[in-house]
Parts: sequence; structure tokens; C-alpha cells
Amino acid sequence: MRKTIFFLSVVCTLAGCGGSQGLSTMYPEAVRPGDGVKNDTAVLIVSNGGSQTINYLQFVHSSLPAINARGINLPPGGIVAIPVPVGTSGLSLSNYTSSTAPAGYLPSGSSFGYVRVNTPPIDINSPGLYYVATVLPGQQPNYEIKPTGQQIAKLKKERPELARLTPVNFNWSN
Repeated sequence: MRKTIFFLSVVCTLAGCGGSQGLSTMYPEAVRPGDGVKNDTAVLIVSNGGSQTINYLQFVHSSLPAINARGINLPPGGIVAIPVPVGTSGLSLSNYTSSTAPAGYLPSGSSFGYVRVNTPPIDINSPGLYYVATVLPGQQPNYEIKPTGQQIAKLKKERPELARLTPVNFNWSN
């Protein structure tokens, strides 16, 4: 019985990490400028409104594992797009790290360098673009959930592969 439970837990964990539609739900690759994006994809948009480059974003949701966008380069004024599976519920930007401060874990298990964000949760019920937040490193509050008109214009101009997707929780005319 223990072997069966262990086997099922391993299978469930691997299934969660493997994702659907070819997406890795635990460590998705950011959509790079010019990359093709399928019409049935949900894409999270995060902007950087601060003066520090962001190099990691962690999203929590109603199930495990967390979604970790690592190895990104989100410069001040920049926009990053992270694909996630449709059907993800209760998604929130939990924390980020910046390139100016190291982050990791101590032998005791305590973390350092991760900056808490905790945006309001959203449900990813359909394909399209979901604006999660503008991260504001070093400010309080340290995020804004509504994109500015300037950010929308930049997204449409610099990321045409994303601009053809339907915005779900914002309008192109913000």
C-alpha cells in the first residue's frame, strides 16, 4: 500500500510539473519577442515600474507546484510574458528577486532575497492575455494591478505576437 501511495504521489507531482499543451507549469519559459504564440494559450503579463532589473517571478495558485519564471531579464520599463495553462485558478504573483540582490535558501531552510508581492488572485479561465501587475521594486505598495496607457501602447508596439491575443482582464484602451 505504501508503495502505491508513493508511486501515485510521484506521478501526480510529475504531471503537475509537466503541464498541458506542451507547457511546463512549474518552470515555463518566457515568451521572447518574435516568438509565435498559439491562440489557445493564456499569457501572464508583468511589467517592471522600478529601477532594478527583475530576474525571477513566482506565481502561486490553488494547487501545487508554484509557477516559477526564472532566468528572465525584466529591465526597468520592460514587459515579460509568461505562458500558463488555461484552468489555473487563484493565481497571484507571490514574490520576485532582483539582479542587485542575491536570493536563495539558508541551511536552516529560511529564504533570503525574495521580495513579497501577493497580488490579488485571478482565475485563468480562457486563452488570452492576463495583466498580473506592474512590479514597483523599492516602493510601497510594491505593485500596481492596472496597466497604464503607456504600458499598453508599449506592449502593442514592441510585442506584436502578444498584441494579437485577446486581453482578458484589461482593455487595449486603458
